[in-house]
Amino acid sequence: MRRFGANYIFPITRPPIRNGIIEIDDYGTITDIIEPSNDFQEIHSTQFFNGIIVPGFINAHCHLELSHLKGLKPSQPGIASFIEAVTKQRNDSNIEADKSIADAINEAESSGTVAIADICNTNSTLPYKLKTGISFHNFIELFGLNPNHADTAFNNGLKVFSEFQSHFPNTTWLTPHSTYSISEPLWNKISNFLTKSRENIASIHYAESMAEYEFLAKGTGPLFDRYSNANIPFVPTKGESPMSIITKYIPEYVRILLVHNTFASTEELSALKKRFHDLTLVTCPESNLTIESKLPPLIDFESNGFNIAMGTDSLASASSLSMLAQIMIILKHFPTIEFQTALKWATLNGAKALNMDKSFGSIEVGKKPGLVLIDHFNFTNLRPTSQSVAKRLM
Repeated sequence: MRRFGANYIFPITRPPIRNGIIEIDDYGTITDIIEPSNDFQEIHSTQFFNGIIVPGFINAHCHLELSHLKGLKPSQPGIASFIEAVTKQRNDSNIEADKSIADAINEAESSGTVAIADICNTNSTLPYKLKTGISFHNFIELFGLNPNHADTAFNNGLKVFSEFQSHFPNTTWLTPHSTYSISEPLWNKISNFLTKSRENIASIHYAESMAEYEFLAKGTGPLFDRYSNANIPFVPTKGESPMSIITKYIPEYVRILLVHNTFASTEELSALKKRFHDLTLVTCPESNLTIESKLPPLIDFESNGFNIAMGTDSLASASSLSMLAQIMIILKHFPTIEFQTALKWATLNGAKALNMDKSFGSIEVGKKPGLVLIDHFNFTNLRPTSQSVAKRLM
């Protein structure tokens, strides 16, 4: 039995508890949450920390495979240039890539992340995921615009899917990459696969750039130029939109994470919310600023009742895998958003999106969410400061 106390406990599901104490059994399960009447010293055997204690973070979107591309420098801004840079540089030495994956996982764990929704194109991250205490949802990502290669792309994805599923049987999913990177034959195969189970979860890059809308509507623009210059055979779509692609190919009962949403309107997202039984908008603020120099309208999303979760994206577009760093970006660019709101996005909402909120995401009796200390906290305004650091306690 262990007890942890701090100036404040942020349970997420209720207001912060001043001088609160969390009692945890030997397996990490919360057995009691104590609100001392006067001073924490009334409770014996308590480790008291100067700062706040929050539940472990849920990173709802990451690409650990790209960790060796930290500091990637595209030739120019925009999604097309970013994709080109990733494609050219991702095949660096395996030794460098492997070490970067291990380092990235260690960084995420030490800074308080307890679960990661990770996008996988290969099995390169699998050995490292088996050595850590982080819980993983592995989204095996499919893409390919060449209609003649649809069978090969799908079968390769199934092979990776099977490898991960043998170790993560309940948290491995097959998912489309985006609305603009998949041929019609491959979409059909993905759609047929998703119809096989009502338990499926899909994580798809959505409305990350205006180039996505132009490519689908007109068959022109930066993405068209990128694919043409790479000599990729493809059939340009016309008269489509990100929303029309999603609704055409993804069954309404699939639990869906729409990632980025930087250029999505609340109207189209509201229509998608009505269609899908369980929809979450995942924001990756540093990545959005890096690639498109723009953040999604998070205040509008919140006021319209969307479930918002948070991710870091890859180290190719983010400087770290710290979820607190992502929270700080949101608080800087949206001063009216409360810390408790952003914290909920980085914890409980991500847990709900991944259907793991029975154990993760909030500090409640019976849960095993992990505990994170945030120091150098501004207790007057109840906000972290530029000196704040998140450290995993449990």
